[in-house]
Amino acid sequence: MNRLLSLAAMTMGMSQYRKILRTQSIQVVYANQYRLRLKSKRWQNKHVHVYMVEQGATLPGVIKVSGSPEIGTLAFVFAHKSLTQDEFNQFLQDLVTLTDQAYVRAPVTALNRLYDGKVKVDDIMKRATMGLVDTDTAIFSYTLFQGIRTFSSTPQVALGFLWWSYTILERANRKRAI
Repeated sequence: MNRLLSLAAMTMGMSQYRKILRTQSIQVVYANQYRLRLKSKRWQNKHVHVYMVEQGATLPGVIKVSGSPEIGTLAFVFAHKSLTQDEFNQFLQDLVTLTDQAYVRAPVTALNRLYDGKVKVDDIMKRATMGLVDTDTAIFSYTLFQGIRTFSSTPQVALGFLWWSYTILERANRKRAI
């Protein structure tokens, strides 16, 4: 009976372990005495990876953490030869929590990419027009034109366009004042 209960407990532990690995897409690359190498696409962000390496060393039983942000791996060196199922489940849960905390602290890359794209388009437009037009000027002109054009047929939409042109103009004036 005890064997049956321990087998059932181990099976439940393995299903929880598989669920964590599946939801976080964590792959076990290498496991040996004292060492464990895990891989996840979520660790390919360089800011997240640096945080994981720093904070991963503070997990219970972990001596050292290293890895590669390019392929998203983390290698853990443990103080003990092996971990029990409960310790391993807790380690994975702590790892998932650390990963989530790392993403909260990481800079927003999508917004940075959009801004970089705007700067590139800005440079191209300035070169093409010999410095007369940038993206703010083009968008201001478009919203002002649409506001004036649609004012007689749909004044609510026109006011929206005119409001956007005004805010673009205000932002440009604030940039100039600095």
